[in-house]
Amino acid sequence: MPTTEENTSLSLFYKERFDSFLIYLSEAKQIKEEDIHKLRVSIKYLRSLLLLVDELKLNTDVGSKLLKQLKGIFKSAGKLRAFQVSKSLMLGGDVVLSSEILSLLDAKLSAQAEDFRKKLAAFDTLKFKKRVARLYPLLNQVNVSELTIKVDSIIHDELGIVNKLFNSSRGEEYHHEIRKILKLVKALQYVLLAFQDEENRRQALDIVNSTETLLGNWHNYKSLDDLLILFDQELTQPTVKRTIRNLKNQNNRLKQEFKSESDKLLRNHF
Repeated sequence: MPTTEENTSLSLFYKERFDSFLIYLSEAKQIKEEDIHKLRVSIKYLRSLLLLVDELKLNTDVGSKLLKQLKGIFKSAGKLRAFQVSKSLMLGGDVVLSSEILSLLDAKLSAQAEDFRKKLAAFDTLKFKKRVARLYPLLNQVNVSELTIKVDSIIHDELGIVNKLFNSSRGEEYHHEIRKILKLVKALQYVLLAFQDEENRRQALDIVNSTETLLGNWHNYKSLDDLLILFDQELTQPTVKRTIRNLKNQNNRLKQEFKSESDKLLRNHF
């Protein structure tokens, strides 16, 4: 039987993450880039933990309901985050932006910010809290030793998928999927470290975290790639198109640098 300390720790581990999400949800009302980033990271973490709830066969649909509730705000925040990051990358580069590009970018950013505000206003915090409260007693029934075996097994399987995806293509086709898997693995490693603070686990987490961070940087430039293609279609002035072409060249060079660095880690460790 699991000890009371184990039970309480597992419940508290989840509770701390749910409470953090609600804090970030409130702070995101300011629409600041860093706050939107924190909210997105928090939701990604929660999604991994809720997927684990399903894997643990706790005989509840609470996990799937919470995932569904998070979906709308997560998707809208993702689009907003993509515009915010793209703007930061363009302003931080060497290419001088034209007023036409800045105006179009700000218009799209404003429209997406308004969509996010609507999703934020529609999010039922009370229902979220009630669902979460139903989850804690079920988490108290989990045997931590069995949890460790289960989580280790999931991590092993997911890293096997990473290996297959990476070795099936040297291009970018599967890199976003690999990044999503590594985020899941990272979240699960944190679960294990909460109960077994072992050096080998921390080293494994560091490798996963470094690789996922590089892939995240790559993905930011990939998102900017997509935005520049859209801008090239919507803006027709020859001088503006030259600027967009210069942005594309600069962006592609930086994107490839992050891809190269992430590929080294994937090749050596996965």
